[in-house]
Amino acid sequence: MREFIARVASAREPVPAGGSVVALTGASSAALLVLVCGVLQRKDVPSVAELSARAAVLQERLLALVDLDAAAFRAFLDDKHGQAAIMRLSETPIEIAQSCAELAALSLRIERHTSGPMQGDLRAARHLALAGLDAALDIAKQNISVQADPLAQRRLRAQIAALRRRH
Repeated sequence: MREFIARVASAREPVPAGGSVVALTGASSAALLVLVCGVLQRKDVPSVAELSARAAVLQERLLALVDLDAAAFRAFLDDKHGQAAIMRLSETPIEIAQSCAELAALSLRIERHTSGPMQGDLRAARHLALAGLDAALDIAKQNISVQADPLAQRRLRAQIAALRRRH
């Protein structure tokens, strides 16, 4: 973890940066939800295995997006006019936002089964997911300007608006 944070703080390399940090924040949120579900499963609380499994899938997806975001930004820096690089740059924060939105919703479902000290971890997970959602959407909004295609710009705006309406 220290190495990752040091790489983020380094001005020598452009990545990892904001998108990767947001994806890691989302993955941390998912990990907390998996933890809460694990404790609930040990207490034989019904119906949490499915919730835990979904949180684990999102955790893995967001961990992959840490590297995918860095690769997308690096590809964009190498080819600022290439449509494939621009699309990757635009789509990655949307994927991060979608995963974070799902985590926030999942935390509400898990909360129905949670009491006591585990509520702190659950709420921390929700706050992290919502922060990740908001930050990813800000990055996605910023990336609209690199899109030369007006249709692609409209599509991104629509995706951002839809995700904002969900939360």
